[in-house]
Amino acid sequence: MRNFQITLTAVFFFFVPAFLAAQTSPSDTTVYDVAERMPYPLLKSCNPAQHPGWTDDSIRRCAEVQLLTLLSQNIRYPEPAREQNVQGTVVVSFVVEPNGRMTYFKLLKDIGHGCGEEAMRVLKALDTIGLRWQPAQREGNPVRMRQSVPLRFRLQEALPYYITSENDTIYSLYDADPVFQGGMDSLVNFVYNRLQYPAAYTDSCKTGVVEMSLFIYDDGSVEVENQIDFLNLGPDFQWEALRLANRTNELWTPAQYQGKPVTTTLPLRVLFKSPKQQCAAVNERFDRAILLADEGASLLEQQKTEDAIRKWTEALALFPNNTEWLYYRGTALLNSNRREDACKDYNQIKQILGITWFEGVRKVICGW
Repeated sequence: MRNFQITLTAVFFFFVPAFLAAQTSPSDTTVYDVAERMPYPLLKSCNPAQHPGWTDDSIRRCAEVQLLTLLSQNIRYPEPAREQNVQGTVVVSFVVEPNGRMTYFKLLKDIGHGCGEEAMRVLKALDTIGLRWQPAQREGNPVRMRQSVPLRFRLQEALPYYITSENDTIYSLYDADPVFQGGMDSLVNFVYNRLQYPAAYTDSCKTGVVEMSLFIYDDGSVEVENQIDFLNLGPDFQWEALRLANRTNELWTPAQYQGKPVTTTLPLRVLFKSPKQQCAAVNERFDRAILLADEGASLLEQQKTEDAIRKWTEALALFPNNTEWLYYRGTALLNSNRREDACKDYNQIKQILGITWFEGVRKVICGW
């Protein structure tokens, strides 16, 4: 089976004015094609305050590149276009309003099979979730200005691997999964019997999940790529999770691709519960919350979003600081166009953990 990915290129077409029009007031409703200061999307990494030596042109170019990244991360190649091998350039225009909103979307060029609609969908969604623009200015006043964005849809064979910043080749496609010695039941037993609850905290009744992403190398060795402590249990718990993962070293049969062992990644979750009898009620409450959260995930798969949100809310009533469930509920709220409520959950995760594992997305949606 062939796998495809989308490659997009976006260039903002601006026309240099031959002369300037008459004075513009803030109440001007004219949609301009030229301006003294051109609009650009307001994105974190291109914030002028972080780059005091940059010109307006440098900031604008930076923002355009970042917008391209957002588009490429969110556009899905339409299945009809993929099946018909349709490729080409879609051009969408919109008006950047004085308040920074995008309005009056228009499809200037389409290649059919859903590509134009998909480009429009993503641009509108970015505006809905909070992407704002620095508006164009004429004679010091913000004005309405039309922008055009060409998006090139191109099908290409997806590579079965990617290269990390440390130059490791990690396969995302493979013919056989990595296997723990003795199979999945053996891995479950290994985690259950080998995970140590930090002795200094047994009276604390701290309960929670730490999730790790493991590199399983082609020789069966293991390295922890990253770790998420969903309930902010602390460094002693994180260390015990890391130590457990390292104990699985060379107990894996690596993934196989075209008959050869390859390096890949695998998630590993560990659950901490204090063995003290006085913590039994807390452990039982956490188990109930997990069941509610799992029900929420199942309901979401059935596209019963509101029911899923209610289940996650019930789970969070039992464990309010579980950032994993806050993320699930926040994402469901965002997809239901309840951005303000979603940001409450996303920002609570930020407050609990100090930084989120989806920080770039959070800042685009919820601001600084």
